[in-house]
This record gives sequence, structure tokens and C-alpha cells, in this order.
Amino acid sequence: MRRNILVTGATGKQGLALIKALLPTTETSSPVGEIQAEQHTYHIYALTRNITSPAAQHLSSSSQNLTVVEGNLDQPDSIRKLFNDAKGDGGIWGVFAVLAFPGLGAEADGEERQGKMLADIALEFNVGCFVYSSAGRSGPEYEDRLTLSRLAKRNVERYCVELGERGLKWTILRPGFFVENFGGFIGRITASVLKSGLDADTTVGLIATEDIGNVAASVFRDHEKYRSKFLLVIAEFVTMDQMYASYQRAKGKPMPSIPWVFGKLLLKFNKATQELMEDIKGSHHARTSGQYPSSVAERELALEAYKMKSYEEWLAAGKDGKENQPGWNQVSLAKLLTGKQ
Repeated sequence: MRRNILVTGATGKQGLALIKALLPTTETSSPVGEIQAEQHTYHIYALTRNITSPAAQHLSSSSQNLTVVEGNLDQPDSIRKLFNDAKGDGGIWGVFAVLAFPGLGAEADGEERQGKMLADIALEFNVGCFVYSSAGRSGPEYEDRLTLSRLAKRNVERYCVELGERGLKWTILRPGFFVENFGGFIGRITASVLKSGLDADTTVGLIATEDIGNVAASVFRDHEKYRSKFLLVIAEFVTMDQMYASYQRAKGKPMPSIPWVFGKLLLKFNKATQELMEDIKGSHHARTSGQYPSSVAERELALEAYKMKSYEEWLAAGKDGKENQPGWNQVSLAKLLTGKQ
């Protein structure tokens, strides 16, 4: 039986990861617990704002089980039209909702509107599995202190839960800090900032974006098991020293980073990086002090869905984030230096 899944952010890291996981090649490994013979075939409706863009054109030729569709998340009627047009092919059965990160320190009103709109339309068209990719959190004690993008994600989460009372079949993923953030020149800055701004025993919850896609694929395959559940999508919690050691073992050389003094300077003058450090510290404290007791069960659910790779395993597989496109995470050197993010 064919199941059509709309993927927003289809040309981004998480969207591409899900597409690869659901439309596997013969070299792709199967998720933990997956039945080798698929009970359903999946067809991806890959959402893009411009179907003529190079990324969209490349994606359209990647699989016969994928259709690139055009729509604008700021124009609900364009998204509703996609759902109506898909009725002739069996309708949209699933949605993987990944919304663009506006950037450190940037307002996120648009992100919240888009997330709620997708949830509304999913309910309207009786979508069988709505998976929203949110972000890792610090637990109940910190919910009222959230700002910007994290506040927007919290509000979208709560809206999904509310719509669940009316029939929305939701699952929420809460990914940790992307290991890809340490790739390239911006990654060297990131490593220095975290090394300078975190206490030696503070841990960071890491995840590779490809494993977010793998976890999401498992949710779609076994959607009843994960319905109305939160999954904390984090492979491991490590200190910066442990992270540096993992890089050394995997690559046989020190982890690239700029001198720590520059990391200190950025922390002193850039409010967004200060807030990031406080968020990581808060997450660590909440988890280790018992303020976020449900985090254990949420992470176990994610591990049941897929055996996520540690940072060292990801590096050993030949990854390092150097292939990141400039600005992929809305962070640039100019913005960091000018304090605009």
C-alpha cells in the first residue's frame, strides 16, 4: 500500500535525511526493529518554494518515489492546494514538519505560524501521522523562560497536543545539538565558544541530522507506537573535553577550533551566544538534577526507534561537516562579529 508523505524543508539536512531513510538504497542499513520487508511503499512529496532551483532539480531526479512540489509555508492556501491535489493519488498520509531556523537571536513569529498552520491542515485532511521536528528542552522548570525560536517550538508543540484532543495524530521529535555544527570554519568558532563558555563537567546532547531522519522514518513505519509521544533525539551527552577526545580518536588529529581567547571575546559581546550557553547549561542541570524526569523515557523511545550514532562513530564513518553549505544553520562570521545573532 502506498503512503504519501509531505516533507517540508525537503532540501535541508533533516528533510533529506528522512528521504534517504524512507527511500533507502541497497547500502542503507535498517533501523532497529524494522521489518526487512516493508509493509508499505512510501512516496515523498518534497516541498520547496521554487521547483526550478538547483537543489529542487537535483532532488527531483533522485528517486521515482519522490515528487517535488511547490508551495509557500507563509501562504496556507498554497499548502492546502497540495493536499487537495494529492487526493487523486490517495491523499497525503503523513507530514514531516521541519521549519527553517531563523538564526540565533532572531525573531521566530513566522516559524510559529508555519508550524501551527501545518498542524491545522494535517487535522483538516485527517493525516495519519504528523511528525514535528522541534528541539531538545530543559524540562518543565524552564518552559516559561523560553524565547525566540525555542518559544516558537514550545508553542507549536502545545498546539499539536491541543489538536490531538480533536484527532491530530502527532509525534514530536526533540533533537539535540547537531554534530554538523562543528564542521567548517564556523564549526571551529562553535567549538571554541562552547569550550570557553561551558564548565568542564557540563554535557552537550549531540545528534547527527541523518539520525533525526532515521528516527523519523521509524516513527512513520510504526506510527501507532509513537502516536502522541515525545522523542528526545540525542545520541549521547558529552563534555567538550570528551568531544575533543572523540575527534582525536576518530581522525587521529586535534579537533579544529579557533584559539579560546576569540571564543571568550564572542561570548562577551554576542548576546545570542551567551543565551546558547545558558540554554545548554540549563539542559544539563535539569537532566542531571532530576528536574526533567521524562527525558529518560523520551530518549529511550528514540533509541528504540533507531540506534543513533555517537559523535565518534559519525566521524569514523567519514563525516566531519565540511560539506555544509554556507549559512545552512543561519550562522555567519559577519553576523557573529556584528552581534546580529
